[in-house]
Amino acid sequence: MKRGAVLIIIAIACMHILCSDMQAQSRISRTYGVVTGSLDNHVKGAVLEKVLLYPKKNQYSSDTIERNALLLRYKNAIGTILVCHGFMCDKFDVGFLRDLFPRGEYNVMTFDFRAHGQKRHGQYCTFGKNEAYDVIAASQFIKNHSELKDKPLVVYGFSMGAVAAIEAQAKATERADGTDGSLFAGMILDCPFDSAENVIKQALDNTKFSLFGYEFNIPGRGLLQKYAFHPYIQTLVKAALKAVANLDTKDISVSMRPVHTAQSAKKINIPCFFIHCKNDKKVPVAAVKNVFNSTTGYKKLWITNGRYHFDSFFYNPERYTKKVRSFLAYIMNKRAKQKQNKIVQDDQDPLSLGT
Repeated sequence: MKRGAVLIIIAIACMHILCSDMQAQSRISRTYGVVTGSLDNHVKGAVLEKVLLYPKKNQYSSDTIERNALLLRYKNAIGTILVCHGFMCDKFDVGFLRDLFPRGEYNVMTFDFRAHGQKRHGQYCTFGKNEAYDVIAASQFIKNHSELKDKPLVVYGFSMGAVAAIEAQAKATERADGTDGSLFAGMILDCPFDSAENVIKQALDNTKFSLFGYEFNIPGRGLLQKYAFHPYIQTLVKAALKAVANLDTKDISVSMRPVHTAQSAKKINIPCFFIHCKNDKKVPVAAVKNVFNSTTGYKKLWITNGRYHFDSFFYNPERYTKKVRSFLAYIMNKRAKQKQNKIVQDDQDPLSLGT
């Protein structure tokens, strides 16, 4: 009788420990986000979940904001992809990128950066500076998700999204106790800029105005560049950026902040696949090479014949998909342990669609 009572007490204690652990895990997950429902989808064997993320406002505040995300989840997936969109996009705009990854093999999360998509009132886009906290919240939600936490997480980002991913990974490696806080197993980075200052300089250098049939550079460029982050100068700088980018930014609140992507990339030693268009006028090839050269792990840079900023996929989607999937397979097979520093530049006929 006593033995039976002891066994019952042990069983109750074990159940209590298990429940406490599950509750703690749930609290950790809710710290970064929560599943709020599901949506109808037409992908066989997949569940499409709505997620609400809670990233920090910035490095100086413990307050959080809300960002919306979508998680396409497969029961037998071998890994998860976190997609980080660029400026003036949202989670719906980049939904087509799910087809980059073999269906059924990879879960895919898309989300809205701050000041983009849903629930953006009172938020400001910082071109990757504070967006890093959006990436951290999304990745930590995935890494604490009961169904996803044991699967490799790879980030795919383009333009501002690539910069935010780099900044997030760099912050994650800055643990005070010296342990590895890496967010990702690998990174796919399409057209990241090397610094906010250089983006502004490129925009101002390319901005011209016409007078009596002649084109002139914008006056006071040096002054605008020097004080670009001053609140009273930002209005002029934003106007120049809008002109050169041909984008209507009236719906996106912007607060420009210094971002030093190449400097942050020095803290990254995980496998990275960089992609860039040789004809990109917004971010020159030299800028991407600067970021590429700063990383210290396995890395590869593919320079394509793309016609403009983030055009590599649209220029040749078949070749792009093949390259991305090849890199993913390399990571999943754990073959990217040895350091590699390789730059590949397409030199075929620009009109060719061959692979």
